[in-house]
Amino acid sequence: MKTLSPYAYGTVLMIIGVLVLSPDSGVLRLIDGDPYIISFWRGIGVCLVIWCFALIRSPRDFAVQLTKPSWLSFGIFLSFGTSSMAFVFGVAYLGAPTMLVFVSMTPLASAVASWVIFRETTDMALWIAIGLAIAGASIAGSAIPSDTPIEGWLAAITVPGLTGLGISLTRHHPGETIWPIYGAASLCVAIVLWLALPSVIIPDGTFWLVLLNACFTVPVSFALITIAPKYLPAPEVGLYLLLETLIGPVIVWLLVQEAPRENDFIGGAVLLTALIGLFTYRMHQARRREMAL
Repeated sequence: MKTLSPYAYGTVLMIIGVLVLSPDSGVLRLIDGDPYIISFWRGIGVCLVIWCFALIRSPRDFAVQLTKPSWLSFGIFLSFGTSSMAFVFGVAYLGAPTMLVFVSMTPLASAVASWVIFRETTDMALWIAIGLAIAGASIAGSAIPSDTPIEGWLAAITVPGLTGLGISLTRHHPGETIWPIYGAASLCVAIVLWLALPSVIIPDGTFWLVLLNACFTVPVSFALITIAPKYLPAPEVGLYLLLETLIGPVIVWLLVQEAPRENDFIGGAVLLTALIGLFTYRMHQARRREMAL
């Protein structure tokens, strides 16, 4: 039986991870609660589930990552912890389509971070795909509402910037996974919110939605997504995250009866073309290298 190449394996991990993550924005719309409270419960759920994964996989690595921090682990801790909470605010204040436009800047942020910190270059094929992805997400998105509060603006900047940075740092972290660090970041967010909030009561009628979001959608998807940078260039991981721009509006339509617009389909088609084109080009390159050996 032919095994997958590292590139194909990383791609499969990303696609499955994004498919699991895709209901995230739609479920957040259904919950429609205080973003601080939702972020608190997401932090608790993600920490518990991802730490269980980490302990099952390697108790020794779990202990090492949490007791012997490095600048890489600290950067990952801050990046993913902050961006995860900011995404909730982005969906709450900007809406899912607009937030996904800003998420489209993730591969660009990752390419810049990879070059500045690690001097990793990005080839022309990936730059073309990033450009098409940003164009596609922009077509699918909508304008920022004029009454958007400061939290919405901060989320629009923070989510792609810190997610891109976190992906780049994850690629160079020595462990096979960053699950213990990611769980710790989620727990830290929850502790800060618990100290700051007068109440963390889940909105009436949304318990199972919050449980689904906090204990399955986010932890399972990011468990897969945070492995992928070991096999794919960091900007490419960010690029595959944009599949949510294609799938998200359809799920929002199914969950909250908000029909996708024509622009959603056009933008999604542009994004899908970029991803398929890049994957096909990479596979062609790999076959040529194999034939040359």
